[in-house]
Amino acid sequence: MPKDTFYNLKPEKKKAIEAAFLEEFSQKTFEDASISQVVKSLGIAKGSIYQYFENKLDLYLHLKSECEKTKLAYIMGLNRKDFPDFWKYFRKMYEVGVLFYLENPQASKFLTAIGKNTHSPTIKSYIHDWRNQAHQMFEEMIRGEVKAGNFRKDVAIKTMSFFLVSASTSIGEYMEVIYDMDFNKELEKGQKDFAKQKKILLQSVDDYILLLQKAFEK
Repeated sequence: MPKDTFYNLKPEKKKAIEAAFLEEFSQKTFEDASISQVVKSLGIAKGSIYQYFENKLDLYLHLKSECEKTKLAYIMGLNRKDFPDFWKYFRKMYEVGVLFYLENPQASKFLTAIGKNTHSPTIKSYIHDWRNQAHQMFEEMIRGEVKAGNFRKDVAIKTMSFFLVSASTSIGEYMEVIYDMDFNKELEKGQKDFAKQKKILLQSVDDYILLLQKAFEK
């Protein structure tokens, strides 16, 4: 976590530092990201970063935490009870996800780029933990649907969770392979161009839901 010296900075300076490093980590792997290059562009001393953070990993984890807090705020605005079935809720999560991407392009690019660090000696263990957290979140969702009698009971909840997380992840891969859509490049073009892809994305989600319903429901 950041040191008190970082929190004591003026808001505009904190924002400038975070924005510059979000861009750096979005463009490069963790190991290749350069603190020296970023501080040079900011016009500050390299040593000052270590007055704000313990090390590069501490800085990276802070940025991830802040980006995920922003994204989670969009998701937490949804209440499962407001939807007639789980799949309407599932689809809506993608809709608010698109809204998050449009309104927070820098944070979106950073979170998307985390996947580039799968083999990073520093980050890969964290990625494993983050994936476990995602599975646990989906397990809770599925457990609630099974308890309510909406999902089948003859398949282990952990199995269904892994299947659903994998399917959710593969929708992004599907868009890249079938439609040659690179989300980061689309974001760089601007909101208007990215928004044009929303219809295609949600149609793909609808197709996935048709298949998932057959697998999960009684």
